[in-house]
Amino acid sequence: MPVNLTQEQKTVQRQIATQQTIRLMQLVELPYNSLEQEILKEVDENPALEAYRDDEDPNVEPVEENMPEYDENGDPLELTNEPLSEDEIFKEDYYRDDDLDDYPSEREIENRIQRMNAPDPDKVRDPSGVFHQSMQEQWQLQLGEMMLTERQSQIAYYIVGNLDSDGYLTADLKSLSDELLYNYNIYTSKEEVEQVLVEVVQELDPAGTGARNLRECLLLQLRRNPEQTETVMVARTILERCFDEFSKKHFDKIAQTLSLTDEQLKEAVMLIQRLDPRPADASTPLEKSADLITPDFFITSHNGQLTLTLNNQYVPKVRINKEFSNEYRFLTKETSEKRRMEAEKFMRDYVDRGNQFIATLTTREMILYNTMYAIMQHQKQYFLTGDDTMLKPMILKTIAEEVGVDVSTVSRVSNSKYVQTDFGIIPLKHLFSEAVNDDDISSKEIKSILSDLIREEDKRHPLSDEALCGMLKEKGYNIARRTVAKYREQLNLPVARLRREI
Repeated sequence: MPVNLTQEQKTVQRQIATQQTIRLMQLVELPYNSLEQEILKEVDENPALEAYRDDEDPNVEPVEENMPEYDENGDPLELTNEPLSEDEIFKEDYYRDDDLDDYPSEREIENRIQRMNAPDPDKVRDPSGVFHQSMQEQWQLQLGEMMLTERQSQIAYYIVGNLDSDGYLTADLKSLSDELLYNYNIYTSKEEVEQVLVEVVQELDPAGTGARNLRECLLLQLRRNPEQTETVMVARTILERCFDEFSKKHFDKIAQTLSLTDEQLKEAVMLIQRLDPRPADASTPLEKSADLITPDFFITSHNGQLTLTLNNQYVPKVRINKEFSNEYRFLTKETSEKRRMEAEKFMRDYVDRGNQFIATLTTREMILYNTMYAIMQHQKQYFLTGDDTMLKPMILKTIAEEVGVDVSTVSRVSNSKYVQTDFGIIPLKHLFSEAVNDDDISSKEIKSILSDLIREEDKRHPLSDEALCGMLKEKGYNIARRTVAKYREQLNLPVARLRREI
């Protein structure tokens, strides 16, 4: 059948993000720890920029912080940071007639620019390393000190190479024997691999190395206990004969099966709970120190008044490199017109890009400050007291409307960022919560009370979700039992049966 083609015009409104807007959103999302690296990266890529700190040169007047000031009502004033004009950047002529004899050749100009962009030798530091022996290296060192045959050594080294970061062996023994034959032409059996595992690898330090599951890991630690007391023997028996019941906290059934008194059971359970389920944690001190948190904001309280500051004291500031802009002086009359035009375009492009980056950094600070200021005003009682029950319902949309930005921008500000208060460092995400039952009650408040009820309960007879629901209703929080269960799971609190203690 024939196809009828028609042509029509219509107006469509679309929102297209500019490159500068995308760059701004990327910087807004960066936490404090990553911002310095991003700034230094931009400075390295743009010869028109230079990084500096206020305390580097005592003869240089300190640059005013791009921090909003307060008006008489306590609200932050709008930040302004006009980029340098072209007249300010390129305020000198390309050449002066009375100095033409002093101007260098094009070859010398290129050499000067190369030297200008080269790293400052006074600021270059010698590379330094930090040595830390990995867990794999420690195991291999221990194997080298053991009296093993060449065959035992080959199998043991291969087993150790297959241990995970916690020291567990998750690979199947049959698979290991097949791999030894395929990779090293070592014909062995599953039974021989297991013998080397038990007699060699599981004797390595720390105790628990080479375990195939949690039960075996705990038993290895108990068997290596230098004091084989009655409590240790009872604990071993519990893990060997009643591990499923122990993991489900069916203590009455354990006591009945093993004919134990309450005191014997209690001491054995406490001993097991003190054992390390990850004894061979392979994280290095450097890896663990990487988890240290650096706050992006500081909020302090004085006489009932809150003060907010950005944590940008040690972040390098950026400005236009005057030496780069003054390179116009090296362009002489003898320089070809094409050469001058190329140099002018090259330098102006980098200066424009540098000014855009400086303006973007200023806008980032303004967005972060204004967003955190709105959060601080909304949760003022919480920041004054540190009490989670004082948190008000607050969602991203509420703050976005107050600041006048998009919801996604507030989400980027609150993502992976922290605020240091008088009562500790708090993740910004902790401050957001929805209202419960359309009341002016935050889910954080209910979670805090729920956590207190569980913490104060009788551990011999822990409270069920139904009982917790009833206690919350007595306190004026009318929520359903399934909501209590949801909040309890969000708090990583187990059900009543698993919270039971002897």
